[in-house]
Amino acid sequence: MSSPPNHTIDLQVISCLGVELEAGFLTHFLAHYTALGVPVANIHLILNAGRADAPELDAAEAVLAAHGAARPHRWIAPYTSDAMWAERRALQMRIARPEDWVLNADADEHHAYPDTPAAIARYCERKGYNAVQGVMIDRLAVDGTLAPVAAKPALAAQFPVAAEVAVALFGRRRSSLDGTVKLMMHRGDVLPSRGGHNPWGEGAAPRFLAGARLATFPGIEDPAIRLRFPFRVDHYNWTAGRQASLERRLATPGVSTAGRAFGTQVLDYLARHGRIRPEDVVLGLARPPAAGWRRLMLGMRLAARLRHRFPHLGPAKTGSAPTRP
Repeated sequence: MSSPPNHTIDLQVISCLGVELEAGFLTHFLAHYTALGVPVANIHLILNAGRADAPELDAAEAVLAAHGAARPHRWIAPYTSDAMWAERRALQMRIARPEDWVLNADADEHHAYPDTPAAIARYCERKGYNAVQGVMIDRLAVDGTLAPVAAKPALAAQFPVAAEVAVALFGRRRSSLDGTVKLMMHRGDVLPSRGGHNPWGEGAAPRFLAGARLATFPGIEDPAIRLRFPFRVDHYNWTAGRQASLERRLATPGVSTAGRAFGTQVLDYLARHGRIRPEDVVLGLARPPAAGWRRLMLGMRLAARLRHRFPHLGPAKTGSAPTRP
């Protein structure tokens, strides 16, 4: 067990904003992460555009400056996931000390924690963990319409329905469940891999709060379990810009095989229905329960050790995810 930290917990947020399609998320993003206790000066954004003279670049920089956020880095290039995560890792290595804690969030992702991020980081420091993962949960408009993002009210009010979409609607094999979880917060020497789902091999070795990669736990593919998991990323991706964003990404050379397959599934569904039909997905709580997260994490760590020690048992016989509601 590690000794208590002798330094102040400094939280840093790192993200990337595609200014031509995602500008509407910016003020919501700043408001959400400052409400979680992150100093606005510690919010670091990469601004991406396909051309250097895109007017949205100056507009986004003006918003960041007005709020007091860190000066952004401009990245002028066609978007691909590999390139974007390389940019984010490079930014992290420039601005984060090993003892800092980094919250990695896409522009349309709002983290939900069972305690303040600073309190969770202090707990991890005491116990010797350096990486916290959570599940990705989609937020929808009431009828699933792909509505435009408005400046007000908060995104949680504009898209009040919490839903499991990726697993329930499009299906995920256990081998691809890593794509439905997120490396939410981690020490500054742990680097995120492409997609931000897991740690990257060239950073510090991960010591997961849950004891192992979240996608390896039995039951984590169950929407009922996912919707009650206390570490969660609310994903506001079913908005008016979703279809255009997917079409642009699929048309860009370098898109991953998995990204192309999933994007094609989504576009086919939207072509048929024009929205996410609530009857096709699994709906859940707007916020997961917060009580008992330390006990839950302890149980998951014990189960992970058991699976490691007795791998022949298989994950289905050593269940460790939270029980159904």
